[in-house]
Amino acid sequence: MENPLIAAMIQFAILGTAGEIVAKLLIKSKISVFKVIYSAIVWAILGVIIKFAFTGFNGFVKELVEHNYLPSEKIYQAFFKSLFTNAFFGPWLIIIHRFLDNLPKFKIPKDGLKGALFTLLWFWVPAHTVTFSLPVEWQITLAAVWSFVLGLILGIFANLKKPKEAENV
Repeated sequence: MENPLIAAMIQFAILGTAGEIVAKLLIKSKISVFKVIYSAIVWAILGVIIKFAFTGFNGFVKELVEHNYLPSEKIYQAFFKSLFTNAFFGPWLIIIHRFLDNLPKFKIPKDGLKGALFTLLWFWVPAHTVTFSLPVEWQITLAAVWSFVLGLILGIFANLKKPKEAENV
């Protein structure tokens, strides 16, 4: 697609929403059409914000390398792009995502915020190190795929945490 912002919107709307749907199916939660449409809109907005952040942090790390503050090898650049993106931008993205998710409920989003922020360390820094190792034209696509994967992982963990129903004797 010629417009990278529209491409980011479409990729995140589809894959981010699909990840949420799969997570809900795994925990046998109810899925409403309104929630799916609203979720796709939220993910589309996040896709644009993420595209801006990826572009900005790419320039940020490039400048640091040019000033010899960071190593120039590609894997180190990928790691530092991931680290800086997730350290400086990640918490804000999580808060914005939570806010947008809870906007229709007129609710302050604080439940599960600590766990969501923790995903920056155990999931997003390693995942985006791989992402930033790829050519720029593939980075947003993989980031959208990672959103799906995280939804899947969180759905599986939520399902494992559910108390088992008592077996019939």
